[in-house]
Amino acid sequence: MNPVPFWLVLGLFLSPWLIYPSVLFGISMLFRKYSSSWKTPDDWPSVSVLIAARNEEAVIASRIKNLLEQNYGGSIEILIGSDSSDDETDAIAGAFKDQGVIVHRSGERIGKPMMIKKLLELSNGEILVFSDADTVFAPVTIRELVIPFSNPSVGCVDGSRRNSLDGDTCESIYWKYETVIKRMCSYFGAVLGATGAVFALRRELFKPLSSRRADDFELAVMTRIEGSSCVFNEDAIAAEPSPDDTEQYRRLVRIVSWMSISGVLLMGKALKKRKFLLFLQLLVHKVLRWFSGLLLAAATVLAGFLSNNQFYLILFLLLCLFHAAAAAGFLLKRFMPSKLLFPYYFWLMSIAAIDGILRILSGNPVETWEKKSKGRMS
Repeated sequence: MNPVPFWLVLGLFLSPWLIYPSVLFGISMLFRKYSSSWKTPDDWPSVSVLIAARNEEAVIASRIKNLLEQNYGGSIEILIGSDSSDDETDAIAGAFKDQGVIVHRSGERIGKPMMIKKLLELSNGEILVFSDADTVFAPVTIRELVIPFSNPSVGCVDGSRRNSLDGDTCESIYWKYETVIKRMCSYFGAVLGATGAVFALRRELFKPLSSRRADDFELAVMTRIEGSSCVFNEDAIAAEPSPDDTEQYRRLVRIVSWMSISGVLLMGKALKKRKFLLFLQLLVHKVLRWFSGLLLAAATVLAGFLSNNQFYLILFLLLCLFHAAAAAGFLLKRFMPSKLLFPYYFWLMSIAAIDGILRILSGNPVETWEKKSKGRMS
């Protein structure tokens, strides 16, 4: 068998995980536009914090108090959007109205993007800060989110989401890798997307793809399409519990089923604006990553066909070992150290991505998702 298909598939698989980070490292060393330190603004802009919530009675009071206690030199307004909550979320949040907290309730489920758009209409801040109800900001997080806006070329600032749980999950392990990527991209203002738990945007750059869309990924990428930079400030810290793997799987399916449409639309807009680097980022960092599982499976099969050659036999056995380790992680997760669970986490995320794409192809995208237990609106 001709080995070219194997190397083509393997190259596509390695592109988002090895080749892309290596290229980013080189670019960040040669073409640095920003450093990790920022000039403090003379006048602190007004800030609006927008939080969409559903059934958050367990955390909403502590979340609002956390925001009220922020160490920030300017004004902060807090807006809570209750997406048809059927617990005490509305009443608990409403108790803070005398402290300036704005509470808006939707009588029917509209999903996070539509709720954020409604809160925007009620807000007044020059800088919009986005977060979740179960997130906890460090005392200076809003300050650190706002500082980079002292550079007029910066349109979006992504913060650093930390896992507040003791153990690792598929999301928390992935996030450690993603943080390294964001750090390199930030040096030239090319962070791809933002973290829903902690990011900020200039008000005039709130430009979702359509009237029904307004998520963290789209807003950050649209900022770059409009000609502004998206940077990462690691000192803008937010702690948020990562859901367990079952809940995280369901959340990843929702994210990919929503984001895959965004990715295609944004790639088209990037080409029209001649943002070729952005187009390649979307293709490699998002699209190829979603298909990583299929690509790795195909590489394994092709290596098997070539296994009459000793070199390819070794590659085939190594790939089979990776898949066996994933199966062992699935069966023995409670007994294995987290460092050995990467193959399992890889396949958990890959299958969720495939599930999300299949939902799009079947015309059944997931815009809202009711969690099994009451908690964060996804």
